[in-house]
Amino acid sequence: MQEMEENAFFWYWFVNIPGVGSVSRRKLLERFGHPERVYSAEEEEYADILTPGQRARLQESRDVRRIRQSMERLLRFGARFLHWESPDYPSGFRQLFDPPYGIYVRGRLPEEERPVLGMVGSRAATSYGIRAAQRFAAELSRQGVQIVSGLAAGVDAASHRGALEADGYTLGILGGGIDTMYPRENFSLYMQMYERGGVLSEYNLGIPNSPGLFPLRNRLISAISDGVFVVEAGEKSGSFITIDQALEQGKEVFALPGRVSDPQSAGCNRLIAEGAFLVQRSEDISDILFKKYVSYMQKPCKFQEKDLRERGKPVIRDPEQRRVCDLLDGKNPTSFNELLEKSGYNFVKLQYILLEMEISGLIYQAGQNTYLRNI
Repeated sequence: MQEMEENAFFWYWFVNIPGVGSVSRRKLLERFGHPERVYSAEEEEYADILTPGQRARLQESRDVRRIRQSMERLLRFGARFLHWESPDYPSGFRQLFDPPYGIYVRGRLPEEERPVLGMVGSRAATSYGIRAAQRFAAELSRQGVQIVSGLAAGVDAASHRGALEADGYTLGILGGGIDTMYPRENFSLYMQMYERGGVLSEYNLGIPNSPGLFPLRNRLISAISDGVFVVEAGEKSGSFITIDQALEQGKEVFALPGRVSDPQSAGCNRLIAEGAFLVQRSEDISDILFKKYVSYMQKPCKFQEKDLRERGKPVIRDPEQRRVCDLLDGKNPTSFNELLEKSGYNFVKLQYILLEMEISGLIYQAGQNTYLRNI
């Protein structure tokens, strides 16, 4: 076996040992350092970590043929297994106290170079919540934000649909095995996401959904995201589990306000009162998320830095922004398509640059998708 294949084999075995939970797995790794060493260890070496029943199941699980067959079933289903040492294992998961040492993925994972927003809310959402989730997801997707949610009913499903309708990327994180669909009416949505976006779970084939798994799922939604947006939630909504996780992880929290008389908006209104970002338009989210991805360091374009300082104008130090600035005029607007052709940047990259230049006051839109230099 190649080294990467060996690693996948041992990690796959390790995360699928029957009856051994996350606490015991963490203790085993702390002692042995790698699943391969656990696999080769004698029973007395881990007797103080596992119960007699767990030790027996661990020994029974060391069956190469059965492990290989299980891995092949996963591949036939169209899913892949990523483990702690995989190069494309999500970096956000590594920051968790209780990270999943293996995950199962169908489709694609979010791009590390673009912002990711977790969208959560009530399963029994109102028509206001459904429309808002779908609209915000679509608008944010067009701005380059990647949408993550839990593929449940209500706000989750509306968020995924909005992203797909805008030809954006969306990831569903499941509260059961990678082959579970809950509710069943989301089957077609699941298939669209698998083909055009991605679906992820920390549970293997055949693990049913259960209420106890949803809080664990929620920590992954916040961990893979740069921020979490609560679209609609009552005072006791399960969305607050995700929010608590997001706050612990240092993520931004956004909330959509609702009528004070509406119990389905009471949770969102309380979050805003406690300091969450109030959202009225998609830019209230994207302007904050993009700050992490686009440099605010700037370099001069067409003017000397000294001249700009003397006029009290901002100095452009970033070479990418300078390059775009050189293509713009102060009087005659330049279209996005013209900038796309002349700059050599791809569509998404140019969007990022222009957005940051607008935020910084270096440029402004004279009309829809036409730009003027402001310096």
